Amino acid sequence: MPKPAITHKITLSQHLASFAGGGLLKLLGRTLRFRWEDHAHFYDPARTEPVVLCIWHNRLLGAILGDYRTARRHPMPLKVLTSASKDGGWLAAMATRFRMGNVRGSSSRRGAAALIELSRQLASGSDIAITPDGPRGPNYHVAPGIIHLAQRGNVPIVPVKVQISSYWRIGRKWDALWIPKPFSRLTLKYLEPLAISTEAGSPDPESRRLAETLGTD
Repeated sequence: MPKPAITHKITLSQHLASFAGGGLLKLLGRTLRFRWEDHAHFYDPARTEPVVLCIWHNRLLGAILGDYRTARRHPMPLKVLTSASKDGGWLAAMATRFRMGNVRGSSSRRGAAALIELSRQLASGSDIAITPDGPRGPNYHVAPGIIHLAQRGNVPIVPVKVQISSYWRIGRKWDALWIPKPFSRLTLKYLEPLAISTEAGSPDPESRRLAETLGTD
């Protein structure tokens, strides 16, 4: 039998670092020139059906800052899928500073367990945010996990486009995180929800459609 994946809880040092880092990021967010478009009615207080948000991995921080700047309450709880690794604990801790919960897991660690937990969260009325090209890439490639989740829960996927006029890249790998520079322009677009076919078969056509909708600009 395969050995169970080792998971890591959020440590005290990660909580403390997220408190300081979250404060600095919120200050950064206040300097941004911000515009958002909610074609999905994501912030509509009358919305009662959960959705799966789809965001490119390198733009996740921009999406978090954009959501924070809307100063609107989520009509439903929002959970972010983060890696089950120790490094994923930093992002999980940071999510708590921005009105978000988290589910730990990925395609490479706790994949099946994460899918079950994500499905349970959707069934209980939580929205889920996923970076479909993480954690291993390639960049701007939609892995099938997000399609399976939408099919399993029979919920739509909302593509979230994040455009940043000027930013730093943290890291040199494909998944280098984009951090907006102070006073840059950030545009956050919640696009029209995509209904995912629940018919059995390859998820590739739906993955390609989602990738084309998100684009790379």
